[in-house]
This record gives sequence, structure tokens and C-alpha cells, in this order.
Amino acid sequence: MTNLELKEAASEGDQSLEVVNKALSELKEAVETKAANDNKLADRLDRIEAKLNRPGVGIAANDNDPKIETKALNAYLRGGVASLDDIERKTLNLGTATAGGYVTAPEYSTRIIEGITQFSPLRGLASVMTIGGTEIYIPTLTGNADGGWVTENGLRPSTEPTFGQDNIKVFECAATVPVSQQLLEDSFIDLTAFLSSHITKRFAKYESNAFIVGDGNGKPTGLMHNPNAYEQVEAKKDGSDLLNKLIDAYYALPSEYAAVGSWLMRRETMGIIRKLADLSTNGRTLWSDSLASGTPATFLGRPVYSAVDMDTLVGSAPETATFPIAFGDYASAYQIVDRTGIAIQRDDFTGADNGIVKLRARRRVGGKPVLPEAVVVVKGKAA
Repeated sequence: MTNLELKEAASEGDQSLEVVNKALSELKEAVETKAANDNKLADRLDRIEAKLNRPGVGIAANDNDPKIETKALNAYLRGGVASLDDIERKTLNLGTATAGGYVTAPEYSTRIIEGITQFSPLRGLASVMTIGGTEIYIPTLTGNADGGWVTENGLRPSTEPTFGQDNIKVFECAATVPVSQQLLEDSFIDLTAFLSSHITKRFAKYESNAFIVGDGNGKPTGLMHNPNAYEQVEAKKDGSDLLNKLIDAYYALPSEYAAVGSWLMRRETMGIIRKLADLSTNGRTLWSDSLASGTPATFLGRPVYSAVDMDTLVGSAPETATFPIAFGDYASAYQIVDRTGIAIQRDDFTGADNGIVKLRARRRVGGKPVLPEAVVVVKGKAA
């Protein structure tokens, strides 16, 4: 064998050895990788097993059952910390911020709970006009033009009506609500809209009260400010003769007014009349409930309206007379004059140095009884 052949044989042997060594190295690496993965899998299985061995875990009947964390949170929200057992406290430690407290937050409602405001229906029953000044003068007829029967050639009497004049003044209701600029900016409700709506309701309440019992001093004169101006029917405060007296009041009003008349009283008085009407055995239908939503009940065929500012039948002092019920044609009896509707202005300037925004609200309105003959009132007296 020549030297060249010996060198070629040696070269081929070296290459074979290199291939073998590389294959062995790759096999060793694959075995080590598999062993490492097996160790990781084993560790993971050990952790899962340890978790399943905890008390109270793994007892769910199916996958739809809530987890222990969900149960703990629900129990806490419903009953506080006292409602949690030991396992739930460990699972959801809301008392410690880093252990769960940071993930909970209180929820705030955007609805403000506001007490109901009761209004009088008189604005919807009375006559209403809009004027352009501070007061209005209304001509009144104080005497009729009366003639008489005459003979063919007899003297014709001379007559003419007489007139008077009544005036209704306009009064102002106003309010200023200061609110910080930051509160308006940061509030999670529309505070400006809420305050505007709230002020409007309160103004309507003041107006309704004045239309019923206002004394005319800086406010409208109410329908019941001077009940002695109307024809009265007396009824006992114990209600023993109330039904009969209401019938008397109905027929005491002239037919033209009674045909379009309405009853005004408090809901408490309505309840008394309703009970008495239900107990009546005379076969007459006195009280009738409406079948349509928003339509008032009727008594003797005329609508009954709830007016919270009317007197109660009994009153705080039984020996004191009260005027709990009125029946009449209020479009003829009472006049309302509007000068300015409810106006709400936002003032961003006068309180700006202190970071205050002022909501200024005002309303100008007047009212007064103008025709007492169109109303009859029921006077409650001691039994």
C-alpha cells in the first residue's frame, strides 16, 4: 500500500469517528432535555396535588360551581367580614390591601334619593294668564243691568251695570345655590341638571302652597285664605253627617258652577269619604274610582283632586273650626298671573375668587280669588 492510500484511509477513519462523536453528543443532549422536562412535569403535578389536598378545594360538583374566591367575595359583600369562615378569609383577605383589598372598590349610584314633592292641582283648574308688568287690574261686575216687565205704553226703566276693579300683584320666589367649581367638575352625576330640577320642584311646591293658603304678604293670596268669603256648609268633625253635608254643598253651588265643579281636599279626607260611601246602604253610588290611569275619582259625578295644603277634617285642635273641603268652579273663582317662568342662571364670576359657582333661580307669579260665588266650602265643627 502506498503512502497516499494510507493517508486516505486514515482520513476516512477520522471522519467516521467525528460522525459517531456528534451522534453521541446529540443523543446525550436529548436525554438530558427529556429528563429536565420530566422533572418540570413532576414538579407541576406535585403542586396541583398539593392544592387539591387543601380543605374545601376540589369539592365542586361540576365546572359551573363558583370558585372559592367567588364564594368568599359574595359572602363578604352580603354580610361583611363576620360572614366569612377561616378558609374564605385566607382566600380573600380584603382587610389587607396587598392581599386583595386593592382589587375591590365601592360602587356609587348615580341616582340621588329625593323625597317626593306634593303639589296642588289648582294651577291646572284655575284661570291662568301671562302679563307683562308687576300687576294687573281686572274689571269686576258689581251690579247687574236689571230691567222689568212693562205694559205696551208703560215707562221703560233705565238701568245700567256697575263695575269695580280688582288687581293682582306679581311676587318673586328666588333662591341661590353656591356650588364649588371642583365639585361640579368631579361629580359623577350631572349636578347642574339635578339642582335645576330640584329647585324647579321646590318652587312648584311654594307656589302650590301659596295658591291654597297664601296670605298675600309677599306671596299670592290663597283660595282658602279667607274661607268666610264663601258660602259654607257645616259638618261634624267626627264624620257622622259628612256624606249628607257633602250632598248639601253640591246642591248649594249654582248649577252653572256645579256642572263644571271639582272637589278639593287632602288624601286623608278622601279616605274618610270613601269609607263612608262604601258603608252607605242607601243604594246610591256616591264615590266612583276611575278606570283610567291619571284620571281622578269622582264624588257625586264630579272629579276629586288631592290638595295637600287643605285643612284636615279634625285638625290639631278639635274645638277649632277647619275647612277641609271645597267644591267649585275654580276657573271662575281663582285667577293666576304669570310674569316670569322659572329661570335658572349659572353665575361663574361673582364667586370665582373662592372657586364657587352660583346657580340663581327665580320665578314671578301672582294669584288671587276673584269670584267667591263660584265656590262652596265645608266647615268642620266640633261634634
